[in-house]
Amino acid sequence: MFKDIINLDLKENTKALIVSDIHLQLPITRELEMIQGSLVSRINELSKSRNAILILNGDILELWENKDQTVADILDGFSKLTQAINNFIKIKSHKVIYVVGNHDDIISRSSSEQKSLHKLWGAEICRTLHTYIGKDKIRIEHGHESDSYNATSNQQEPKGKKLVQNTLPILLKTMPSLFKGIGDVVNRSLLPSYVLSNLAYKIVAPICVPIVLIISIFLSIGLSDDRYWKAAVLVFVLLWAVFLIADVLLRFVASFALGGGSTYMKKVDKYQKEAKFEKIIYGHTHQGLIEKRNKYTYANSGCNDVVAFPKIGWMGLVRFNRYVQLSNLNIDNSKKDYLKYHQEIVPLVE
Repeated sequence: MFKDIINLDLKENTKALIVSDIHLQLPITRELEMIQGSLVSRINELSKSRNAILILNGDILELWENKDQTVADILDGFSKLTQAINNFIKIKSHKVIYVVGNHDDIISRSSSEQKSLHKLWGAEICRTLHTYIGKDKIRIEHGHESDSYNATSNQQEPKGKKLVQNTLPILLKTMPSLFKGIGDVVNRSLLPSYVLSNLAYKIVAPICVPIVLIISIFLSIGLSDDRYWKAAVLVFVLLWAVFLIADVLLRFVASFALGGGSTYMKKVDKYQKEAKFEKIIYGHTHQGLIEKRNKYTYANSGCNDVVAFPKIGWMGLVRFNRYVQLSNLNIDNSKKDYLKYHQEIVPLVE
């Protein structure tokens, strides 16, 4: 049932919707309910096309973080989405293709999970999808094999999986104020900045600074010596400078140690030389775009998930705001410029 490669010629006037990185899991949160509603609307719109393909480009299900949940458990829970997909495949010229990612990699190894996915969503399952429009060969993969931190091609457990299943739960249990929501950070080089930001804005500024200032002012008044509050102010200025310098250094180190960014794209460029395709469509990074590169086009379907984006706060350190990102790629081979990226960003109020 699972295939390494599926080859698919896109018939004339075929439309394809490519979505990735939804990370469906139970229980259904308000964010996941919003995402489900948006997906149902997009699938219903796609259903109006005579020839249509729904391409689920990896990490559709979160099977790392909740390893005890099965495919059937999750799909039964998201009944609205399952119903929309079932209505979609009732039309004979419609297809659902599921490209396996890293967070749902167990599907590629478990025949029972493959059967559940095929039974409930009617999906054909693969690791790589080749689609053809004229002379263009479009390669569609999740993209984690170009990421040394999450690649599974070496048949070993990737570092990312060990982090999600082993390290992160311990950090969340012992220091939730620092690490809660760190998985929503899109840019991997900003992961240390996220922790540093929480330390500065949630602990040092609102708790430590007032306590130390009150004590220093009390001592200055009680002992008639203003050196106490002046010393406290000096310490805070130096601490602020340390935070700023540490942020720059940690970002620099993280950009090399954790991959992503230009390091990731260099591996994609190398992959293109080996696999020889005109266009490649990835997910995985949660950063959607269409980009012309040397000899090929790189496209990414973004994500349908909660994301955290940085902005500069009042201390000069970045702070992170949470959003729901709803994005996809569309293929319409009736048009010359047949590949389009679309996204919607919805702010979340904490």
